[in-house]
Amino acid sequence: MEEFKMSEKKTPPKPLPVKDRFKRVPIKMRSPEERIHDFDLYIHGYTDEEARAEAARCLACNVCVKGCPARLDIGAYVRAIADGEPKNALQIILKDLPLPTICGYVCTHNCEDLCVLGRRGDPIAIRHLKRYAAEAVEDYSEVVEATPEPDTGKKVAIIGAGPAGLTLAYRLALKGVKPVIFDALPYPGGTMYVGIPPYRLPRKVIEKEVEFIKSFGVEFRFNTRVGEDIPFEKLMEEYDAVFIGVGNHRPRRVECKGSDCSGVYHALEFLRGVALGEIKEVGRRVAVIGGGFTAMDAARVSLRLGAEKVMVLYRRRAQDRPGYPSSNAEEELREAEEEGIEFIWTVTPFEYTSKDGHISGIKYWKNRMIEVPGKRAKPEPIKDQEYFVEVDTVIEATGQKIDFDFIPEEIREKLEMSWSEIKVNEFGETSIPGVFAGGDATNEKKDIISAVADGNRAAVGILRYLFPERAEEFHIKE
Repeated sequence: MEEFKMSEKKTPPKPLPVKDRFKRVPIKMRSPEERIHDFDLYIHGYTDEEARAEAARCLACNVCVKGCPARLDIGAYVRAIADGEPKNALQIILKDLPLPTICGYVCTHNCEDLCVLGRRGDPIAIRHLKRYAAEAVEDYSEVVEATPEPDTGKKVAIIGAGPAGLTLAYRLALKGVKPVIFDALPYPGGTMYVGIPPYRLPRKVIEKEVEFIKSFGVEFRFNTRVGEDIPFEKLMEEYDAVFIGVGNHRPRRVECKGSDCSGVYHALEFLRGVALGEIKEVGRRVAVIGGGFTAMDAARVSLRLGAEKVMVLYRRRAQDRPGYPSSNAEEELREAEEEGIEFIWTVTPFEYTSKDGHISGIKYWKNRMIEVPGKRAKPEPIKDQEYFVEVDTVIEATGQKIDFDFIPEEIREKLEMSWSEIKVNEFGETSIPGVFAGGDATNEKKDIISAVADGNRAAVGILRYLFPERAEEFHIKE
């Protein structure tokens, strides 16, 4: 691999007047009227000039890093962009994040919520700048600093090709450990591939970054269900360590009378069906039950499938939504409203009506909100008055959980759990020596950048486990 050489320094942008420092360089977007008719990307990236101007606003205080689970050196790569060096910026990003373009599109960017400029104006557009740096380089191998170490003869089984598993595989491969990723899907990326619509995350972006990771010798075994096609205990026998990185795929259904009719989907089932070309129409009127990010995706996808009216029914208020009041949650809601989606707040569906076996409507109650000190307000249905809305399709976006049935019961009993998640130590190791876990299986945040952080953490833990004599070499970034 050729050593990356910095290009000749360009003249940095002139310092911005203070009055402009608090105003973000706008990101161009397709109009709602245009974008609801297709699945094409709707947010355009920054141009060179726009990116440098936006990056030049940064105060380089790095307070934002506290909001990044993967602890990226945000100030350093933003400064590199301001200096006209996007390749150098990407080089800095790749030290902690092997999925820079993916995160440049769909990271929850909680770092921006800590940007000090946001106290008086607009925070730095950190996510968009990350995307700019990543898209400035076609082949990441041109800039990556790391060189794989010699083969150690060790191999690790990774269950799940999502962000945690991909990050872990990349880290291990660089240290001469052979990662083998098992996934039930025919594609890499897990929920990123089948759960995030392509207008937010194009498939080619996922494929590009997976190919980059694969180039380091990572092996993928798709269409392989652990527990069915290969026993979990066999992985424990044949590999030096095992990592559980499966996603949330078991749906939590709405407790509604009449839910056995056709035309009722769980959101992940719906999004996956659309992604794989199995669901192509939804009828004229669609109701999405739920208020989180998956509900927003399901509602906006329904518009793009030709629905004339899409309603989101949520049991709480807008300010009680998951992720609120983060800028990411606010963006999702605003963009959905711009596209014409109707929100019906503080309601509890209690019955689905049907005609000839197909969903025809939803009966619901309005809720009164009971304030609870230190917690979200609790919804309480007012059952003396019923409401009705006519629908052709219902999509339940009311959460999902991990399906651990692929692990034999006698092994599951040895895993220490915290509610529905596997409990791990600071290095991602479970209560079973040599078995590690991360991502949705352990992390209540359920977002991509947190899964990346889990993959980085588990890499340190696995390397310390495999090479105890070298334990002092491997550290978690604080």
